[in-house]
Amino acid sequence: MPASMLERSLDRRVSLLLKDGRTLDGKLSGFDEYMNMVLEEAVESDADGNDGRRLGTAIIRGNNVVSITAL
Repeated sequence: MPASMLERSLDRRVSLLLKDGRTLDGKLSGFDEYMNMVLEEAVESDADGNDGRRLGTAIIRGNNVVSITAL
């Protein structure tokens, strides 16, 4: 089921909650069978919700992701 949600979310904006509390928002441009993801135009927010850095293109390991939300 998660893979089908990711397929539907390709080229759309998503928000990823990471294990350390940070949030990454960006356009999902790819993923693999391990749920590693590539986000374009990624923006990082800290655990307090403060906007952080603009990351551009980011590769995120699937085992660091707690939840995925389509925006």
